[in-house]
Amino acid sequence: MTKFHVNVCLAPPAAGDVDAALAAAMAPFDHNLTSDGNPAGEWDWWCIDGGPGSRFAVRPEHDGDPRLVYGDDEAEPLRCDGGPRGLLDFPATRRHAVERARGEWRAQQHDFRRLVADHPGARPLTAFLARHEADPVGYPRERAVADHHAQPLVRALSHSSAWERYPSLGVRMLHPDSDPITELTRDPQPDFDRAAAWAITAYALLTAAGQWIDPEQLGPFAAPRDGEAATDAYVRQADAYLDTIGDDYLIVRLLCHS
Repeated sequence: MTKFHVNVCLAPPAAGDVDAALAAAMAPFDHNLTSDGNPAGEWDWWCIDGGPGSRFAVRPEHDGDPRLVYGDDEAEPLRCDGGPRGLLDFPATRRHAVERARGEWRAQQHDFRRLVADHPGARPLTAFLARHEADPVGYPRERAVADHHAQPLVRALSHSSAWERYPSLGVRMLHPDSDPITELTRDPQPDFDRAAAWAITAYALLTAAGQWIDPEQLGPFAAPRDGEAATDAYVRQADAYLDTIGDDYLIVRLLCHS
């Protein structure tokens, strides 16, 4: 069982009765639509909820417009869970998402510098794997991983005390491919780009034509380009769809359970 967000697009004049229009649009994808199960089922309950800090920005001149859609959670200034496309400020939504990602990165880097100051330096996993590749028999991969994980700085990142003393780092569960040193010293720009790409796009999209799209079922809606991952194709096309839909079309973000 999992929760996820879906952007539902409704053709005008859906704004007349949003709840009824959403229910009608979502009905074909109810897991319990039929007594013996629904092969097209995607959800067993849903509610209007864009998520705290992740709701759509509202164009300031439309603040308080009765056509804006809100769920039951506490309202955020100039944020909503949906509304006519022309009332939503997508550029601001993307900027806020990037600002949030930058803030998280700065907090993480602050705590990482504190952690480094408290422990001896550590080398990334790639350094140990290079030694393994140069001598696969004499230095097996399992030894390379163990030596990487044995470094005090890496051990500290996998201990519960890291959460208490360096809350922005969290606690990492180490596995054979874990490389927290590389992760924490990486170029953050791809993360910021990803935050912008997903700021508008939810896990799934229900088009105004009633087509359910997500990274696992793209159909002709989002055919990947050569070498493009399905998820990247989905984000690119879903983002373009929402960007170019008519200003009077309603876009509402729902929280679903499946």
